[in-house]
Amino acid sequence: MAPSFFLLFLVSSAPLMLAAAADGQGAEPCPTVPVPCGKVNISFPFAIVPEDAATPSCGAIGLQIVCLNNIPFLGYNEHYQQFQILDIFYGNASLLVVDTDKLELFDSSSPKPCHAPENNSSNKLGLPFSISTKNQNLIFYNCIKPLTEKVQRSGGLVETRCGNKTFARVAERLDESGSYFLEGCTATLVPVLVGSGKANASRYEELVKHGFLLSWQVPLPPPSGMQHLA
Repeated sequence: MAPSFFLLFLVSSAPLMLAAAADGQGAEPCPTVPVPCGKVNISFPFAIVPEDAATPSCGAIGLQIVCLNNIPFLGYNEHYQQFQILDIFYGNASLLVVDTDKLELFDSSSPKPCHAPENNSSNKLGLPFSISTKNQNLIFYNCIKPLTEKVQRSGGLVETRCGNKTFARVAERLDESGSYFLEGCTATLVPVLVGSGKANASRYEELVKHGFLLSWQVPLPPPSGMQHLA
């Protein structure tokens, strides 16, 4: 069998392989009805991974969920959660998530000193997810020196509570890449979902807390000849 064909077979049959693993001897069957985790109902193509599971056995590849203290998180590692799920919209294959690492940066009770984010949320995401174009970009700046009031006003910058070397602003469109540059500063992009109009950068903590919208690729149904492999 050619290597390229073998790889294609593995990818196309991955959901089936997971389902088959769950039906194996000694394994719990995959749920066939929505399972609640807090206020979010989890159903196919997502699946909740049991706490004692060594590997995910239900749900499509990349769509496993860990339910901790009735809070759903993307991923199957209960010791490493970055995206909390606030809601899932099965009708249009999207979900509302919050980057929990970003919330902790502004937490006054955290042992770490307050500082603006330094890693783009998009860097932590991969297939089958993509950031929806319905979001706006909240941009955080870490600068090597304080900015003058003139520069702040002209750039629509808002000083964060972390000090006069950290700022935030909003780019209404995700593709405003050329406008992110600010001399003497590093920029970090955090997508935020706003109901209407342009987001208010001065409410940066609230914007991060309310999350952003992700879309996922709907898994293709397995070929008819492979339906009985499980």
